[in-house]
Amino acid sequence: MAESVLREETRMERIADCAEVLPGYALKARAEHEPEGTHQIILGQHITEELFYTYQSKHALRISVSSNLDKYHIHEGDVLFVSRGTRNCAVVVTSVPKHTVASATFYILRPKSHIEPVYLAWCLNQAPIQARVTQVRTGAGTPIVQRKIFSGLTIPVPSLATQQELAELGRLMVKERSLRRQLLERTDDLHKAMGEKLIQNLLNQ
Repeated sequence: MAESVLREETRMERIADCAEVLPGYALKARAEHEPEGTHQIILGQHITEELFYTYQSKHALRISVSSNLDKYHIHEGDVLFVSRGTRNCAVVVTSVPKHTVASATFYILRPKSHIEPVYLAWCLNQAPIQARVTQVRTGAGTPIVQRKIFSGLTIPVPSLATQQELAELGRLMVKERSLRRQLLERTDDLHKAMGEKLIQNLLNQ
């Protein structure tokens, strides 16, 4: 597959030409969970570096907003890019409740028809693109990637078929990392249990 990508003609396109880049919703105060709130809000703390974002009940953080937030609503297939701080990862939204918005921590990327969402997120997370993002980050306290500058960054855009192949590769990488992490956690638990048993046997002698 790598050889076919190398042989294929790949265009360089601005992120703005690959997706609509929208701002997240700026909270006026610290978000406090309101069970009967009108909107679910996603914060940076809800995001891992696993390429995908799927809502979980532990992420419940509803707020009440009277104004129209339609332009901040996120949907399946949107890509969230963390624009603040030093962890500028991107994730694809797979499932969220109705009336979910993203906080101002994110830019909401709405991929255009020639862009595979998973490829876009995967591409943005790769080291060469992350290095470009790091170069344009500004601010000392909480660094930020300015939306206009971010929109002007260029990324490689192969054919849609190749994008889909790379997206599948990204999915497999995520699955492999998850399995490796589970194996390490189980091995760690086993070692702890064995250690406790051995020490207990020594104490009982």
